[in-house]
Amino acid sequence: MNPMDPDPAAPTAAAALAAYEGSKALAARDAAHRAHTERLLLVCADTLDACGRLLADGPGSDPAAYHHSIELVARQLESAVAGEGLEVLGRVGERADPATHHVVRVRAAPRGAGDDEVLEVVRRGYRYRGHVLRAARVVVAAATGPVEGPLADGTTETGGTSTRTQEGTTHG
Repeated sequence: MNPMDPDPAAPTAAAALAAYEGSKALAARDAAHRAHTERLLLVCADTLDACGRLLADGPGSDPAAYHHSIELVARQLESAVAGEGLEVLGRVGERADPATHHVVRVRAAPRGAGDDEVLEVVRRGYRYRGHVLRAARVVVAAATGPVEGPLADGTTETGGTSTRTQEGTTHG
């Protein structure tokens, strides 16, 4: 063997080391993903347990207290998933955004409401890590008065003469 010739094992050793480091990084990502998924599943399990207890006990003689208990469970779940990065989309009073809202109906703007202001949330939307999982389905205000267009159930409402488009996104 000539000392000036490159060692044929050197590239193999470097490639093996790179593959080993890559597999370690992949294993660490997989472990973090598993831990994240397990945390989220435990939150869901706790919520399922709370719902099961509420269903087993029933409303009893105090429907208001039962309703309050259900609200507490819902807030617990919402807080837990928000802590994991799930963001709620669609709130009354905000301006509808085509990237995150799907307009299902347009109503004449009540006094004080702006054009495209969300008047009602039909179904909340969700975003996770910047990705819209589901657009919020909303009813918005039209400053120009009632408009004609499709409702959420596929029927048509007839109102003023506006030709304004009602579609927000194709999500949801």
